[in-house]
Amino acid sequence: MKPRLDVEVCVCTQCVMNGALDIADSVESLKKLKSQLRLKSNVHVDASRGICDKDKHDCSPLVIVDGERLEKTTSEMVMSKVISAMRKTD
Repeated sequence: MKPRLDVEVCVCTQCVMNGALDIADSVESLKKLKSQLRLKSNVHVDASRGICDKDKHDCSPLVIVDGERLEKTTSEMVMSKVISAMRKTD
């Protein structure tokens, strides 16, 4: 079985307004590119509402890549982290 990389994107209102849906779309597009990048891991994207609601500070958009929490992140930062994590598991 191929290794699986979990990416959890918060889709609360604040995270969505700060780009969470663009981040989720970017990670989803990686599924199509993984053969060109010669990556074997499967990427699973989970859009979860309110994973940042417990925080008292503004951390949006919040993304968790294989357990690592990325606050105030961008698509580029998340993609870099995902590709790096996939290369480690391959």
